[in-house]
Amino acid sequence: MKNNKGFTLIELMIVVEIIAILVAIAVPNYIRTRIQANEASAVASLRVILDAETSYNTQYYVYATDMASLTNEDPPFLTGGDWTEPKNGYMFRIEGDPLNFVAYATPVEFNVTGWHGFLIDQTGAIRYEVGQEPTVTSPTISDT
Repeated sequence: MKNNKGFTLIELMIVVEIIAILVAIAVPNYIRTRIQANEASAVASLRVILDAETSYNTQYYVYATDMASLTNEDPPFLTGGDWTEPKNGYMFRIEGDPLNFVAYATPVEFNVTGWHGFLIDQTGAIRYEVGQEPTVTSPTISDT
């Protein structure tokens, strides 16, 4: 009488195939969810920048034309670390003049850390473009 202990090669191959199928389903869903979270964080960060710009304008009667103006004040109008470094897969920057500003959120790498580029201006309208940086004429995101 033969005493068999353990699994056969076929049984092990079936288990490996099942695991491979589960990974093939789970990884794309994880990546899609991560990008959506990055984009939601970018939009929220743009709203924070708008609030900081509004406070800055209330105090100085002009808009800040760069991140340093918002972060180097005492107390700072914009907190939360170094805004010149990527945050959740997006880079942020401010452009403009004392009467107008535009804040951009651009993925570090399109289709890897985010699908959309976003911007916000002094009107509070958030605009987006797929796969590129938006302009002031890009479509807006509706708040629902």
